[in-house]
Formats: sequence, C-alpha cells, structure tokens
Amino acid sequence: MNHLPHVPVIGITWGRISPELLSLAPIDIILGSDVFFDPKDFEDILTTVCFLLEKNPHAQFWTTYQVRSADWSIEALLYKWKLKSTHIPLHSFSADKEHLASSSLPSRHTIEMMIISLA
Repeated sequence: MNHLPHVPVIGITWGRISPELLSLAPIDIILGSDVFFDPKDFEDILTTVCFLLEKNPHAQFWTTYQVRSADWSIEALLYKWKLKSTHIPLHSFSADKEHLASSSLPSRHTIEMMIISLA
C-alpha cells in the first residue's frame, strides 16, 4: 500500500482480538480515520486500542474524526482504560484548509485529530 511494502495493514473488528492482532509484529503507530462514528462502538474501539498499546507501550493511536454531537465524549472511557488523548490542531500541519486533498469535507464539517496513548 502506498509503495510501503513493510507497513502491515490489517482489518480490525473493534472489540475482538483476532489471531492477526495476536501475531502482529511490534508497531509504532496505529492509524484510524473517522472511527468514532457511533457511540455504541466507542468502548470496543478503545478496548482494541488499549490491547495494542499494552502490547506496544511506546505506540500511539492517531485518529481523525468528524464532530457529530457535542454530547458524545470518550473521556470517561479513556480514564477507564487508562489512556490519554492529545488534541492535535489541524493548523499545526496545514490541514485546516477549506479544501484538502481534493475534498471539500473540511469546509462543511468540524474535523478533529487526536493521538491516544497509554496514560
């Protein structure tokens, strides 16, 4: 993928620890795009992320998400799973443009980025 032959890409079912996850070589970064879509899945997502981070204590989970409701939060779940998040301002890497990568999505929605790691 993207001419990076040594970067493992595997599908994940949130909340399930598959044989592929169990046998995954050490990792540094987990990428997730818009995974916080439905609040009923938030705990399964963080359970899986916590498993991977405990296996790889120096790894980080980098994720972007669209703000869909001011009432949705993962703060209590981060605390429960002993995780912490760091907000990454989009302007810090020039991703706060009206059009980004030929998409007008950023101008129509509030997009946020955070990095989750072990607390």
